[in-house]
Amino acid sequence: MSEIRVEKRVRSNGSASYQYRFEIASIDGQRKWVSKSGFKTKAEAKQAGKEAQNQYENYGRVVEKDEISYSDFLDYWLENDCEVDLKPSTIEGYRKRIDAYIRPKLGAYRLRSITKEILQAFLIDMYDAGFAYNSLTSLKGLLTKSLNFAVDRHYIAYSPALRLKIPKHKIPKIPTRQAPHSFIKPEIMQKVFERFPESSPSYIPLKLGYECGMRLGEVFGLCWEDVDFENKVIYVNRQVQWLPDTERQTLDKVKSNGTAECGNGYWYFSEPKYKSYRMIEISDELTELLIKERAKQLRAKEYYASFYTNYDVDKPLTFDGQEPESPVSVNRINKDNGGFPIHLVCIRENGTFISPRTMQHVSRIVKKEISNEFDFHSLRHTHASMLAELGVDPKYIQARLGHSDMKVTLGVYVHATDTMRSRGRKVINEIYM
Repeated sequence: MSEIRVEKRVRSNGSASYQYRFEIASIDGQRKWVSKSGFKTKAEAKQAGKEAQNQYENYGRVVEKDEISYSDFLDYWLENDCEVDLKPSTIEGYRKRIDAYIRPKLGAYRLRSITKEILQAFLIDMYDAGFAYNSLTSLKGLLTKSLNFAVDRHYIAYSPALRLKIPKHKIPKIPTRQAPHSFIKPEIMQKVFERFPESSPSYIPLKLGYECGMRLGEVFGLCWEDVDFENKVIYVNRQVQWLPDTERQTLDKVKSNGTAECGNGYWYFSEPKYKSYRMIEISDELTELLIKERAKQLRAKEYYASFYTNYDVDKPLTFDGQEPESPVSVNRINKDNGGFPIHLVCIRENGTFISPRTMQHVSRIVKKEISNEFDFHSLRHTHASMLAELGVDPKYIQARLGHSDMKVTLGVYVHATDTMRSRGRKVINEIYM
């Protein structure tokens, strides 16, 4: 280890400061030095020199990034680490949580100034604000991953996010926030289907949500290749997700769904949430409905001929759990430059893609005209609750809905319906007569 030299420097105005300097590895036979000035005393310069030399000896170079804010570093992390191996939808989720919660509270700190105490206080504050345990786990994960990356890139010597704790037994100042999951009663669903009958493009998406418990993106990513009419099953092989693209200006980027209505961004295929590839048994009635819909679409395609909208993807959509991400694109076969054709279930009469956002319109109408508790996700909740009410094994419900954790099945979606409560009351009366 080379000697740390401290030298006095006199500025043009006559004031003095101190500089440290030490030798590092030679490059091309030339001796190289690291130095930094501006210290008020010789002792300060000596101490700073020791720290810089220690960093150099341990990491191979001196860290000179003292002034970067945590906010700027988070952007650097997202661009230089996350984009390497994460899906665009995952990165977008990271960015939303960072912008909404982490950046406002921690972004102004210099990266080197963040301590474990600051991070622990942040998590406790979020807990007291009513954030659920899963939300806090997600935020903790973002802190840990980003600061580990800071260590890897030698911005900081160690991570202050080590062994952070999420409160478990502490009573929060505000009760834990939970998204409401409404149980849609059969009589309400009957009115919904009357409002959006079989002739409506929203009918089949509503049916798939209500009778199969499929997620919104899974419903609108369903292709006819996923439907086995003979065995009466649906295979969940993918979902569609929205990727914002504020720089979309070229015609190549406008390929997303083929219309300008999509704004700056596009819909793309990706694997199901939690990689929950699965098979869903469907009723005879739903099977017949889908057979009739497929036949109707084939007739429409023949009728519209060259005016019918077809779709393709850049790469073939596989069904083995290794599906690539790919935009939902207007079929370039119409332009003599085709990709791999896809056959979506949820389309309009002329073949155009129905995006998941149509369900926002449906929900607004239902809330205004029928029931204020309706949203598409409640169909999934209702489906699980109806199965539970009939005594279906929770393991089957978990597999059918693609939950990664049985706790979700039991704690979130299994709804205590009136029938379940009545049945329980009857059993209690029989036991304690």
